Amino acid sequence: MSTSLSPFVYWGQTNAAISLKVDLRNVENVEVSLTEENLDFSAQGLGVKGVNLYNFHIDFYLPVDPKKSRYRKTDLAVEFQIEKSVAETWPRLTAEKLKLPWLKIDFDKFPSDDSEEQSDDDVSSMNMKQTNEEMLNKLTAELSSTDPMDIPSPKLTYLFTYNLIQFVGYAYVFVSLLYHHFKSDETAAAKQAAFEEVGTQMMFCQALSCMEIVHTIFKLVHSQVLITIFQVTGRNFILFMLILQEPRLQISPLCWYLFLTWSCIEIIRYPFYMMQLVNFELKFLTWLRYSVWIILYPLGILIEATIVFQSITYFSETGFFSIALPNSVNFAFYFPYFLIVYLVAMCFGSNNNLKYLYIQRQKQLGKMSQVNGKSPKQKTS
Repeated sequence: MSTSLSPFVYWGQTNAAISLKVDLRNVENVEVSLTEENLDFSAQGLGVKGVNLYNFHIDFYLPVDPKKSRYRKTDLAVEFQIEKSVAETWPRLTAEKLKLPWLKIDFDKFPSDDSEEQSDDDVSSMNMKQTNEEMLNKLTAELSSTDPMDIPSPKLTYLFTYNLIQFVGYAYVFVSLLYHHFKSDETAAAKQAAFEEVGTQMMFCQALSCMEIVHTIFKLVHSQVLITIFQVTGRNFILFMLILQEPRLQISPLCWYLFLTWSCIEIIRYPFYMMQLVNFELKFLTWLRYSVWIILYPLGILIEATIVFQSITYFSETGFFSIALPNSVNFAFYFPYFLIVYLVAMCFGSNNNLKYLYIQRQKQLGKMSQVNGKSPKQKTS
């Protein structure tokens, strides 16, 4: 889910095709992803908010034909000619009945093909003209009849509610940990009681985070599925398979530091997503979202790795999750060996995750420099 401004987009149609004009000048770095169902556009250019990174996403009313569609870049705009899969007039461009403030009707580009063929027939021409006028009036009335702020889409409502619940949950964990830490006369005792104080809330939030995998699979959000799976399952493995099963980990100060690090990350991440959903950008929040990970993610990885390392000893003593021979299925499994393999896998997976976050930071904060009239500096590794 990336944050940027949306350019003005003017759309029109014939029975066979959709035309889009993206109102951007001096366009660079154009990225277009067109499928039968939707269009994703991103580009650097001069628009209504000056030089910036602009993008938009459109879910089409009906399927289109990407292979026959095309676009071109000019000095004044980016123009699309998108072929419909079935030749018919659409009552609107988008799948959902929404009023997008950046989407405008291009009244000069609506069906007139039939009227040219019937130009010799005055009655037919008048009927066609009247039909087009009625259709345009209907489109205008439909787009202006609903305000997305008053009647948000079910998808928007669900995602906003999900992010709000997660923010409240992690904020409770964060505030509770700090409150009991500074209130207690013995800081060591306060850290040992972290799981007892906020363990239930943390488990609720982490279990609920499994929905983020569903969000990416069904494309409710624009994130990489493998990265999301790695992040969610990694945390849940640490929490539910290790900390929850081993009392010595629950009273370890590492548990306090882990919960504080996780919650600190999330009380920034979820408000950032909430602002995106309502098309509102707080530049300081954007900077935090793509900067605090530089400290918090490596710290969290180090704490998680330390917990896994300690668990090797603990689970070798208890034999929990291990299966010894002989047994009815003639199968043996030694959980501490699995933890060793998991620890090695963490190194490679975490490295890829950090690289992904670095690329996102360059992309998002680079555009902020463009807004301020600066060119983003290229960093070399």
